[in-house]
Amino acid sequence: MLEELIQNYYDRIQYYFIQRVKDRYIAEDLTQEVFLKVVLALPKRQPDHFESWLFTIAKFTLYDHYRRKKINVGVEDLATLASDDLPFNQWAISDTALIDAINRLSDKLRRPLILSIRGYSYQEIAAIIGVKESTIKSRIFQARQKIKKQVKE
Repeated sequence: MLEELIQNYYDRIQYYFIQRVKDRYIAEDLTQEVFLKVVLALPKRQPDHFESWLFTIAKFTLYDHYRRKKINVGVEDLATLASDDLPFNQWAISDTALIDAINRLSDKLRRPLILSIRGYSYQEIAAIIGVKESTIKSRIFQARQKIKKQVKE
C-alpha cells in the first residue's frame, strides 16, 4: 500500500514544492518529509479524502520550511517582479540593485514581500508568518516604501 501511495503521489507533491521553492533539492527534501509524516500518521488516521489530506500536509510542511529559513529574493524571482503589479518595474534600477535593496530589508518586511512576489496571497502569507492579514498588507506596503526610498538615494 505504501509503495502504491508513493508511486501515485510522489511526483505531484514534488512538483508542488518545485513550483514554490524553485530548488529541486529542497523540493526533494520537503517531499520526503511529507511522506515521512504520512507514514507516521497513517496507522493513527485513515483520512476520508486522502489527496486533500496529503496536500494539506504538504502545505504546512512548506509553511514550516519558510518559518525555519531566512528567505531572500533571487534572480529567479525577477521574472515575477517584471510581470507583477508591483511598482519595481517602473523604477530605473538594475536587477542586482533591486535584489540588494530587497535583501537589505529587515526580515520582518522582507519575508512577506518575497512571499507575495512568489505568488502567495495575503491570507497564505499571514498563515506562514503567524500574524494577521492586515499586518501583512502593512508590512508589504512598508517594504515597498523602503525600497523606493533606497532606490531614489
